[in-house]
Amino acid sequence: MVDNLLGLLEIDMVKNYITRVGGDLAVDVMKIMLEAGEPVTDEYIAGLLGVKVTVVRTVLNRLHFWGIVDYHREKDPDTGWYTYTWFIRKGRLKEALIEDIEEQRREVSQKLDELSSYMFFSCPEGHERVVFEVAVEYNFQCPICGKPLVEVNVEEEKEELRKRLSQIANIRSLLKDV
Repeated sequence: MVDNLLGLLEIDMVKNYITRVGGDLAVDVMKIMLEAGEPVTDEYIAGLLGVKVTVVRTVLNRLHFWGIVDYHREKDPDTGWYTYTWFIRKGRLKEALIEDIEEQRREVSQKLDELSSYMFFSCPEGHERVVFEVAVEYNFQCPICGKPLVEVNVEEEKEELRKRLSQIANIRSLLKDV
């Protein structure tokens, strides 16, 4: 299972999600935690990354907020200080990734539906991009610069969205094996 999760952390869409919820170092923090194979301290992670422990704690707290990581707390009887050992909640990570990927799938599908359902026109200067009905209201002229609006060929965009849907389906399939 660890190898599968490490592999997932190499996928751009997964990296983007982890970075979005945990911060710039979140992927590196999670890799260290997965490679360790057991709960690790924030000091251990900070030492390997060569950053201040407060930076790592910030990342861990962000990931904890989303339920992706959790910790055990132990009090040192001599000093009274607490030691936190952190671990990844693999089931919650999988759920969070599925939720995010499903949201992306919905957004991409909606955009693909819009591109398939409407004709688009745009200003050659890049000022406006509008659907046919709005272009008619504008008399097929850009309201900003007055240049004629031209029909937009959305086939390349649609193909990119289809590719993205395929990538999402592949990632979702990979998540079933994790």
